[in-house]
Amino acid sequence: MKNIILILTIVVLQLSCKKDAKICTTYTELSDRSHLVDPITLGDSALIDTLNNRPELQVYKITSDQYGWVVRCNVFYKTLKVFTSQVNFNRRNGGSIVSLNYLDFGSINFNLTPTISYESAITTSIHAIDFSKTCISYRLGIYDLNSGSSFQPKNYKLVWKIQGESGYPYVILDANTLEVYLKDDGIRY
Repeated sequence: MKNIILILTIVVLQLSCKKDAKICTTYTELSDRSHLVDPITLGDSALIDTLNNRPELQVYKITSDQYGWVVRCNVFYKTLKVFTSQVNFNRRNGGSIVSLNYLDFGSINFNLTPTISYESAITTSIHAIDFSKTCISYRLGIYDLNSGSSFQPKNYKLVWKIQGESGYPYVILDANTLEVYLKDDGIRY
């Protein structure tokens, strides 16, 4: 009898601890362009001038210490985020601002209007990876298929990035063919 009560208690506790499934009835378009972190907090007028002259950059992270700072930026081409490009600026020991990246968008010579809707991209993404525990967001952007490959020419594609609330899971797929280029469930072992 004690064993039955113990088993029932464990079952009740297990059932009561389960999280309710997240129910989202709409999808959210991500279209932010403003800085995600305010660069004014560094108090560096040269950096502010640089960023004001580079509206294609979006500050997303700032780190600083007694030796200087590093500012990390997302990059936009026209209105689209380039998922495989970032620009970093740094200043050490009062020196000049140094840009740590070079941007070359010469090979973006294709139509920036997708032929596949975001709804179709989301449907394909749901079949590619599990989005059942998160709400879904989407963004049209540009992706370099050769990103991370040394000495390879840029191979930009127009893509949809379908992602969960925290950025994971995500799927990057061609906005004209629905070919999946990259997917990540966010689970790290």
